[in-house]
Amino acid sequence: MAEPLKNEFNASFVAQLGSQLSDKDSSFRLEAFVAAVLDEEWEGRELKNRMRHLTCMIRSHTALVFLDQLEVMKSLAVHYSGLQGMTFPDFVEVYGQEYLAESLVAMKHMTQYSTAEFAIRPFIIKYEKEVMNTLLDWSMDANEHVRRLSSEGCRPRLPWAMALPAFKKDPKLILPILENLKADDSLYVRKSVANNLNDITKDHVALALDLGERWYGDCTHTNWVVKHGLRNLLKQGHPRALQVIGFDDKAKFSVPVCSLSERKLKIGDVLHFEFEVVSEEAQLAFAKVGFVVSYQKANGTLSDKIFHVAEKEFDRGSSFWFKKKLSFKDLSTRKHYLGRHKLGILVNGKKLTDEVFELV
Repeated sequence: MAEPLKNEFNASFVAQLGSQLSDKDSSFRLEAFVAAVLDEEWEGRELKNRMRHLTCMIRSHTALVFLDQLEVMKSLAVHYSGLQGMTFPDFVEVYGQEYLAESLVAMKHMTQYSTAEFAIRPFIIKYEKEVMNTLLDWSMDANEHVRRLSSEGCRPRLPWAMALPAFKKDPKLILPILENLKADDSLYVRKSVANNLNDITKDHVALALDLGERWYGDCTHTNWVVKHGLRNLLKQGHPRALQVIGFDDKAKFSVPVCSLSERKLKIGDVLHFEFEVVSEEAQLAFAKVGFVVSYQKANGTLSDKIFHVAEKEFDRGSSFWFKKKLSFKDLSTRKHYLGRHKLGILVNGKKLTDEVFELV
């Protein structure tokens, strides 16, 4: 079993960080800090609570004023990455909101070693114009981590993060940043642009499709951003989204064969299936092939989950066979329930079969 993420914040890390703080700050009370962090509630705290508790204890065990302690935190941030490195932007988030200029400088520095994507969001809410102008400047920075922050930090629906309601309502301030980054040389940056575009599709479909139409065809980097950014619309078979990337939602395809290894399975089994997709067009046709599983829910209704299989170019009247498998082992992210399920084959978003099977 994988180690819980919260264990990145362990006694060894606390002691090491405390020692480094003490080396940089003669007023820092090291022993009291370690004892206060590793209190009787420490083991029960989850990841975010551990990080925030640590942040608060760092601040409460020094005699330095905030701006002086901020310089200490900036100097130590270079030694940490990943989750542990997020301690430093979290410190800025909690204590730096009355020091906008200094906090922005600190987050730009710290994000190069971990990420300030969560920490910058309350600053966006409090100082929208100033911070968005800064993020626009950062979108042209030489450092890919800073450029990525300019997009990731202002995503309207960043998972596990503070929401940005103003941008869910109107994302216009985000768009110039995405324009600057849509063909970025760094895949790390382009993934953020695509995820930002995907966030926008959830509230402003037409706007996202307008961007996709304008960007698609510019270059391979931009094409990847559009396809990844419109991924949920493409899975759903949205006609305009399919058209943006060259799929004709009016092209005719059929699935003459869809064969299931079993019609009755038990939880933990694997379903093997294969199917044939045939083009009925008289000319070259592009197809996005996938399948949808209608899972039984606890309340007796069905819930659909769409899976991508392939994107294929079909010659006139040609066909392709696909073989897939599907596990029904219970996971932390999915629990299976007994009863009727369905499997449908999707071509350009249209369901062309509807096969029934059961978990018994």
